[in-house]
Amino acid sequence: MPRTMRFFNNTEIGQNFLIDRSVVDFILKRAALTTDDNVLEIGPGEGILTRGLLSGECASVTTIELDTRLKDGIGAIAARDGRLKPLWGDAVQFDYESGLPCFPNRVIANLPYHITTPLLWVFLEKLVQHGLEYMLLMVQLESAQRITSPEGHRERSPLGITIEAMGTSAILRKVPPSAFRPQPKVNSCLIEIKAERRKDLPLNRTWRALLTRSFAQRRKTLVNNWSAGYADVTRESALAILERHGMKPTARAEELRLDEWFALAEEEVFSIKPKINKKDEIQ
Repeated sequence: MPRTMRFFNNTEIGQNFLIDRSVVDFILKRAALTTDDNVLEIGPGEGILTRGLLSGECASVTTIELDTRLKDGIGAIAARDGRLKPLWGDAVQFDYESGLPCFPNRVIANLPYHITTPLLWVFLEKLVQHGLEYMLLMVQLESAQRITSPEGHRERSPLGITIEAMGTSAILRKVPPSAFRPQPKVNSCLIEIKAERRKDLPLNRTWRALLTRSFAQRRKTLVNNWSAGYADVTRESALAILERHGMKPTARAEELRLDEWFALAEEEVFSIKPKINKKDEIQ
């Protein structure tokens, strides 16, 4: 669910719970779960979506929730249906490699909005290689627009480009603030993401570093970002790379097509470890 007011400096955590059953019905119909599906849900909250998922034929539902004050409610659902496996902790820091009862092939969740981008990178890095192929997520509309933006759009992002390279993404419908209690101050939507190919990309350091450095300062050209971000790339060599690939010398990161990113990632100079800060890796 959207959590636009979370305070982790003490025990007080503010949340916005999904209350609109019609939204849950839309999610369930779109997901069309079968007995082969193992679902991961992040932030079950009061359990309205969790109960919906369990009303179908899925094999299992694993939830990860940070707010332990919700244990009684989620525990009661688990007591009634053994397919539910509730886990507790920070979804971004969670040990997905060894901490899950099984690897999910689907993530269906109302994501905490302030961690949407890093959490999606975690899913791509930790779960896709183990069979995750489908995500149906409630996110902030602004985040979804960044993910689904095509080339030439100013909201284009490293995460969106990587998801495009791996499969597809699409905004399915907007969800009004009235669908939550209390009502958030941001617009929401449901986004569908499919990971069907190139499952190695999230773990490819050359690919990740190239995107990160290329988008380091959006108003700057690729030439300026590369020469600032790579120790062995000068303005002259950056211009030569662009010329080899038929790109204009004033090109900016958001302008490039997916095939152009693939071509650039093959340039040997970009395989050299760039001057990159850890905090810049998640975008």
